[in-house]
Amino acid sequence: MRLSSFLLVLFLFTSCEEENRTDYLPGNTGNQGEILVLAPASFWQLNDVDYLREGLLKVMPGLPAAEPFFTTLEVKTEGFTDIFKTHRNILEFRIDPTNQTSVLVRKDVFAKQQLQIIVVLNSIRDLGDVVDNRLNQILWEFHHAELNRLISRNRAFGSKVLNAEVADKTGLQITMQQDFEIAKDGHDFLWLRLDREKPVGGYQHQINQGILLYARPYQDTAQFTDSSLLEWKRSINSQYVEGPNGSHMDVSYKLYPPEFRTISFLEQSAKEIRGLWRMEGVKGVFMGGPFYSLSFYNPKDGKQWMVEGYVYGPQFNKRAFVREVEAIAKSVVPL
Repeated sequence: MRLSSFLLVLFLFTSCEEENRTDYLPGNTGNQGEILVLAPASFWQLNDVDYLREGLLKVMPGLPAAEPFFTTLEVKTEGFTDIFKTHRNILEFRIDPTNQTSVLVRKDVFAKQQLQIIVVLNSIRDLGDVVDNRLNQILWEFHHAELNRLISRNRAFGSKVLNAEVADKTGLQITMQQDFEIAKDGHDFLWLRLDREKPVGGYQHQINQGILLYARPYQDTAQFTDSSLLEWKRSINSQYVEGPNGSHMDVSYKLYPPEFRTISFLEQSAKEIRGLWRMEGVKGVFMGGPFYSLSFYNPKDGKQWMVEGYVYGPQFNKRAFVREVEAIAKSVVPL
């Protein structure tokens, strides 16, 4: 039976009593970028499940090497004990012939900041339709949940002094990650950096993350075209973001072109770009990595803003680090 309709039911705890309930919940468990996939033992024995497993390997866009959007952990419903119930992301599958195929979204059921999505299948034959038509949306919902958790983490541990300084210079409220510092301050331009090291193979290796905030006067919607945004980004990167030996940041097309996506941000249309950057301008400088940018119109100052984050860490997977800079970008609110 084909999937004829798709129901998205969102359970939100809106009453004071329900909000207070979350105060008594434990913290969530599991790693960033991990989904616990829950289903009965009989479900995991079906051939159709291989199609689901393939769909769950969706690659996160904008990375230099293929990394799945999420790492998955398969658990049988019969073994869903307390040790698993507090996992941060739970994707559950149920088969119920008495109900129409539907999707339910629940928050903070067993733990704080937990997202649980339940897919109720009328028949296993509906699984293919769910994978084809809704799994992508489900993965983005989990992605947004991860961003919100990072914003909450940054709100708790980031520097309020730095946030206030950024607000004073840009007119934008932002929630910066811990240990970021201002690297360059210009007219309608701000560059913040976080430089650190992590061990791999017995050696310390460098990780750099940066956040750029810059603005231009807004005239019309033509400034939101892909070509206009890319030209603006390249101009600012070339002018302000220098690398070793006089090199400068530019967009890389070596593996693939940048990917553009229109999204809703601050209750209006905005555009995000995911892609790769590299240092250009001189020979012998081999630096590059992924970037994420968010462009939006600020009605309070009449300007178009671009908030972008980049990552440099050649010895590391980039998925978690890109999520961190995206969370910073999406924490922005005009004052």
